[in-house]
Amino acid sequence: MNKKLFKNGNVYYQGKIQKLDILVEGERIIEIAPEIGQQGTIIDIEGKLVSLGFVDLHVHLRQPGYEHKETVATGTLAALYGGYSHVVAMANTNPVMDDADTIARLENIIENEAVVHAFSYSAITKNLAGKDLVDFEANLSSKIIVGFSDDGRGVQDAEMMKEAMQEAKKYDSLIVAHCEDEAELVTGGSINLSHVSQELDLVGINNASESNQACRDLVMADRIKNRYHICHISTRETIECLKKYHNDLISGEVCPHHLILCDEDVQKDNPNFKMNPPLRSKEDVAALIGALNDGVVTCISTDHAPHSVEEKSVAIDKAPFGIIGSQHAFSLCYTYLVKKGLVKLETVLDAMSSNPARVLRLDHELQVGAKANFNVIDLDKEFTITKESIKSKSINTPFLDTKAWGLVVYNIIDGKVHNLQGEN
Repeated sequence: MNKKLFKNGNVYYQGKIQKLDILVEGERIIEIAPEIGQQGTIIDIEGKLVSLGFVDLHVHLRQPGYEHKETVATGTLAALYGGYSHVVAMANTNPVMDDADTIARLENIIENEAVVHAFSYSAITKNLAGKDLVDFEANLSSKIIVGFSDDGRGVQDAEMMKEAMQEAKKYDSLIVAHCEDEAELVTGGSINLSHVSQELDLVGINNASESNQACRDLVMADRIKNRYHICHISTRETIECLKKYHNDLISGEVCPHHLILCDEDVQKDNPNFKMNPPLRSKEDVAALIGALNDGVVTCISTDHAPHSVEEKSVAIDKAPFGIIGSQHAFSLCYTYLVKKGLVKLETVLDAMSSNPARVLRLDHELQVGAKANFNVIDLDKEFTITKESIKSKSINTPFLDTKAWGLVVYNIIDGKVHNLQGEN
């Protein structure tokens, strides 16, 4: 087999960044050492950062049913350029991923079109309606199913969520919860409820709509002892509750946009600032950053949610929720969190790679003998996020025309080298 030698990298290995070489043969890493003798194809990465491939627990690939927004092919291409080796798609497709036959069709699409390792969640309830549980055992028979989520809606009935947790525990599987108490929502909510929503004359979404259901679930998951993960945390109240219960079975994620932007950044004439949960207050942002630093929140996900230009080219109160995020998540975190001294680089790398892999129980490590799934990032490279450079089928992001640092230049997937910037 042809060997590939990555020389002179700053490799995040065994908890610290070290000057190391990595030798790959076929699909696997066969040596990691300070100085490996030249052999095979030499790729001199000249002091660039090497990280375990990123893992995104939360993306919307939109296929089947919404191919005008995104497909498995385009969504995983965006993830590839973002340094991801593994992504998990949400179940709110059309038809919903709630039965074995539908899941099997997606599995076939993934096998033929995905350019990174792609998985999916099954829905928790049939058609995401919150009324009847799916067949957990049957849906778990697919190799792409790694858990259960009704993302897009919260499971409103507490007894239904309790039954779902008990069923997930029976199969040692994962509940991934979109926490949203619909009783707290006001029809037409677009952005966070605050002085900003009043000034912009928009209907606000309060913090309780998230935290009420998150706290309800955390109490139950702690009692049932099932694997449970909270999606896209945005409020300080949710953080305070998670502090009491987070452990090896209970975890949470936060998205780059909720760590970087707040409601005061919202532009009423730009629907790309509309997402669910919404951008919250500065105090909420500070709580999220603190929780990431303290290890209360262990994962950074993107909630990559593509929509067509036409769908997002309407008034903010009429536009669908969601923004894309796969391609630039690391770069934005590095630029706005690490370079500003708010979060350590190692914390971001863990939250984007090994920690989500641990939540999903993936066999994914940067070690000798492991499959070669890692990326190479030029931290000194500044670039601009433009419509032309976006690999997703959609361009709905508030970060258009933003300058960022930290460009992914190589992504290695099972030993296959993807030279993303066309450099020799």
